[in-house]
Amino acid sequence: MKSIVESMIGDDGGNASIFLLGLSPWMSAMILARIIGFFMDEKSNKVAPHRMRIITNTLMIGFTLIQSISKVRTMKFDSLALNSYGRLGLFLFVICEIFAGSLFLVWLVEKNMKLGIGGPSLIILINIIINISMVIGKYSSHTFNHVGIMAYVIVFFYILMTVAVTIILTQSEVRIPVYKSSIHNEYASSNYLLFKLNPLGTLPSMYIVSIYALLISLFHTFHELYKENKILSMLVKYCDIEHLSGILFFISLFFLFSIILSFIIVDPKDIADNLLKNGDCIENVRPGKQTKNYLNMVLLVLTVISNIIIMIIMVTPLLVGFSFKGKTDLFSMPLTFMILTSIVLNVKEEFDTRLLGNVYEKRLIHLERGEK
Repeated sequence: MKSIVESMIGDDGGNASIFLLGLSPWMSAMILARIIGFFMDEKSNKVAPHRMRIITNTLMIGFTLIQSISKVRTMKFDSLALNSYGRLGLFLFVICEIFAGSLFLVWLVEKNMKLGIGGPSLIILINIIINISMVIGKYSSHTFNHVGIMAYVIVFFYILMTVAVTIILTQSEVRIPVYKSSIHNEYASSNYLLFKLNPLGTLPSMYIVSIYALLISLFHTFHELYKENKILSMLVKYCDIEHLSGILFFISLFFLFSIILSFIIVDPKDIADNLLKNGDCIENVRPGKQTKNYLNMVLLVLTVISNIIIMIIMVTPLLVGFSFKGKTDLFSMPLTFMILTSIVLNVKEEFDTRLLGNVYEKRLIHLERGEK
């Protein structure tokens, strides 16, 4: 499972290349910077963009160095290279290469966010497609007995169900009726606050998965330094997702960060304040603090329900996979397709938005010229 997660966020699963870390440090830094920024200014829940960028870059550099050291410690070097550069010199050289590769990927993402569509999704999408092709290639060349064929059938139908549920979670909305006091006609009661059935979305879940990968990397790094520490030994052994305790740890981490992120991204306090300023209100709910508490409860319920559904989708194949030894990557495919479906839907939505924007832009140009 860990290798599947790493392959999706850009880590090439142990192959020595300058892109070994992929987007993992950047994604971890992004999510933690948002959380830090939220608690730095509790009144407005906003931090100046330049300060947020400093926080993000500082965290990213720290995470990149830590994960680079962790990866380099597990590498085996050629004896000729060791004799030429020395162990320390070779370590520093490889760490610099990995660091440069990670920064280059971040530069590509920022350029794509500014000039293209999809942002980091396209890099993740490429890695997912490569991962799927590798898994299909691996198992298509095998001769299966009845148990192997059954595993294929189970995974195939579960993937179809996963794609369907992901589309429902991504596209479905919960409408909360809002009365607009500034409108005095039949349309005054036909306005709604829209909440996604999954407020956080399945794609930002990848950022939470990167946090899990970072923590596991930290546990292994410190365990290498302090091998006699019993607490670190237990964390390394029992927090791995190949064990039941590791799955429970992952679920707890996922729920914690998803709830925090949902309240940061949606921000019920900001919505309640805007309703109060505009003189609008939710039906049967008093403006102000009561509206904020009501929206907090709605967001919490939606987040918990969607997280339970996502966890069932993600964890069930892993539990079933315990019975099929050696096929962990096969039973991780539903998670892969869940992220793939989310990326495709998000890119499609962004593409449609860009097309609509171009249509309005051309229309405005024609109006300015006096054309019909």
